[in-house]
Amino acid sequence: MSLLPALAPHSPVALAYGRLGDVRDLPPALCAMESDKALGLIIRENPRRATRVIAGWLSTREAIWWAALCQTQLQEIPEKQPEPEILKAVIDWVRQPGEMTRVPFNDAQMRPGSVSLGYLVNAITLTRDSLSPIDKTPVACPTGLAHRMVALSVLATVDAWPEPGRPACLAHFLELGLDVSECKLSWQPPGADKHPGLRPALQPRNGRRTLGNIWENW
Repeated sequence: MSLLPALAPHSPVALAYGRLGDVRDLPPALCAMESDKALGLIIRENPRRATRVIAGWLSTREAIWWAALCQTQLQEIPEKQPEPEILKAVIDWVRQPGEMTRVPFNDAQMRPGSVSLGYLVNAITLTRDSLSPIDKTPVACPTGLAHRMVALSVLATVDAWPEPGRPACLAHFLELGLDVSECKLSWQPPGADKHPGLRPALQPRNGRRTLGNIWENW
């Protein structure tokens, strides 16, 4: 499977962003900065771009798990609720990635009605080693393509939220992504493999680190 590992917090932010986007989209001054240091600046200046950085930095399983967590937030909006059987199949794949848990997505009935969940299903289908339906003529799946689908899924989920609440929704999703990077909210049992997270040094507010003035900079 085309699964990528999580990066280190001190890895260049261009390495994370480059997994799914063109690094020329980043300001040149940021490209060589460490991921956890650059992310605080990106969150404040361009929170939607921060979504792509987090999606690129996480491991493939973590990235898809993050997008699934974001999908669950739509359960609060009746007309936007994701199809539960499809979301469950996504979570089943995250818990045990492989061909067996990817097979359900070959069923036409497992095609989501929403754009955001559709991107998430595409992320899983793009973890195959080959994009070709013919075994004898494999077509390599570009690494990072699943991560790109994750970023699109998270942003489409934000755009599905009622417009007045979208800035706060995006801020919440970024917090979820940072929690996942710190191995919080994990599908794994306590004590499973851990790694350093991506949370930048943010200004405390009421004794808790927050994403600063993200709403004002929307």
